[in-house]
Amino acid sequence: MTADLPRLLGERGALRPGHTAFRNGLHADGWIEKGEIVRDPATLDGVAAVQAASLRAAFPEATLLVGAPACGAVLASFVARHLGLPVAYVLTGERPGWHRMHVPTPGERLVYVDDLICTGTDARAVLTFLRGEGHTALGVSAWLSRTGLEGERLVTLTGAPFQTFPAAECPLCAAGEGLIWRDVRE
Repeated sequence: MTADLPRLLGERGALRPGHTAFRNGLHADGWIEKGEIVRDPATLDGVAAVQAASLRAAFPEATLLVGAPACGAVLASFVARHLGLPVAYVLTGERPGWHRMHVPTPGERLVYVDDLICTGTDARAVLTFLRGEGHTALGVSAWLSRTGLEGERLVTLTGAPFQTFPAAECPLCAAGEGLIWRDVRE
């Protein structure tokens, strides 16, 4: 597998162009159905190998990878396999916490692994939780991000293929373009 994630997303039909309203209130000129990659273990493993190489180069001191259920946990496991690192899962929501399968001892140097980051709200909450648990959160490894995740080290495989807008400033709405996709969560 090559590092050409945009091509792969296009070939797999994961790119969904059109006026989109996300659950978080943002609008965009398209979105990505990551399920087109995640549901095929061989394809996911190829992307995970590329992400593992990127992560190893950016965070060579990592001792643990962390993912959030569901797709992020699956992805973190695939990436961790390529790096020979353990993995743990953080449950997100009102009060983040460890999934019982692996509660790491404080002091790990970890990287949060994700596929697509939209606003960064969950990523920031996970990083805050990890640091509060006594770990060194080195940063985030993701396929792509719609936000810069200011103040955090973010390493992505590619840039976002679609533009995102606050709903009140959406040029598609201003042009009278109707919504094609509603209630989307990447």
